[in-house]
Amino acid sequence: MDNKPLVSIIIPFYNAEKYLKRCIESIVSQDYENIEILTVDDGSEDGSLQLLKDCAQKDGRIRLLAAAHQGVAAARNRGLSEASGEYIMFVDADDWIKAGIIGHMMELFLNSDADMVTCEIKHNAVPGEDLPKYKEGSSIYTKEEYKRIFFRIGGNQYVHYPVAKIYKKSLLPNPLYPPGIRVGEDVLGTYRAICRAEKIVRLNECGYFYFYSGESTTASFGEKDFDLLTVWDMMVKESEGMIADSTYALLGRKRMNFCLLFRLLTEVSLTERKEKYSGQIRKLRNDLRLCEKDLYDAPIVRSRKLLIFLLCHFYPVMSFLGNMYVKLNR
Repeated sequence: MDNKPLVSIIIPFYNAEKYLKRCIESIVSQDYENIEILTVDDGSEDGSLQLLKDCAQKDGRIRLLAAAHQGVAAARNRGLSEASGEYIMFVDADDWIKAGIIGHMMELFLNSDADMVTCEIKHNAVPGEDLPKYKEGSSIYTKEEYKRIFFRIGGNQYVHYPVAKIYKKSLLPNPLYPPGIRVGEDVLGTYRAICRAEKIVRLNECGYFYFYSGESTTASFGEKDFDLLTVWDMMVKESEGMIADSTYALLGRKRMNFCLLFRLLTEVSLTERKEKYSGQIRKLRNDLRLCEKDLYDAPIVRSRKLLIFLLCHFYPVMSFLGNMYVKLNR
């Protein structure tokens, strides 16, 4: 163990008593043992803290950090500032990781001289279900190649999440995540990490399990989701001076008008839309129409362009269909 680099695993949590034990057990049972587990309490009011105190008595690698309730961005930043490891991994409290995955990722890290290693993630995971199969091996990306994936240029793969990655701590700024942002803080944080990584290696193995609890910050649409507009405004500012990045960030900001409008139609009932979000919807529709041509000319998938066209020119029909979809799903 002494010959292996220390990996600091940061777990922010808030009222996660139901899921924390599963998360912690998946980490302490890893065959890569040279780890420290920094659990950051974001002002929990349930039994989460006591559960972790009990776990820490059994495993000295677990450290407890307490903070006022300031959100996940502040909690991750706090963990990063307290981390002793050369390498950093983030895990969310209601998720878990695959047995052996830290060892697999660290082996790849050290053998490939990478700056960041990622693995595949299983969304809406259920304990005990069969894993998706991937082609064995790994893929190597330059920073610029991975940025195209991050900005979803020519594709629609989502890699903004901070989890399912191991980072070199020396390359991460602190604060990594923008404080005060309720949703989308991972977009800016992951971008900052990519900008400092010359070589990124992706392991073709499902090693991270994202559990949809229905209680997380992102579980349902709300006012908090409009923070995404602020995040992408910050992305535009942060990418100034980098021609390709700035172009991609401006495109991302324009796409966000579509993304939020589409989510409102498919996740919020017509009655609730009228009562709570009529002003925001009006602005999103106007902004989407203003950048409609730019989005058609952009390197994004055709299915998104079709939806943009329908929202711009057949909004009443889309609104009706969206309301039917919401009713069926509820």
